[in-house]
Amino acid sequence: MGNVGQLVDAVTIAKYLGQAKSSIYRLAQAGLIPSYAAGPRLRGRRFDLAEVRDALKALAQAKVKP
Repeated sequence: MGNVGQLVDAVTIAKYLGQAKSSIYRLAQAGLIPSYAAGPRLRGRRFDLAEVRDALKALAQAKVKP
């Protein structure tokens, strides 16, 4: 799994990115940003801010290249 930093919830990621919480969940479900199962039944999602930032940068760079 790698070296995971501090995990935060979707609300924190959404505020950092200026997006809606539902958009964050949608990106995670599509596999575009990494997330981790959390909570008593592993139904919640948590995010590593650095991993999300890196994934979005890579996605943006991939779309810019012809």
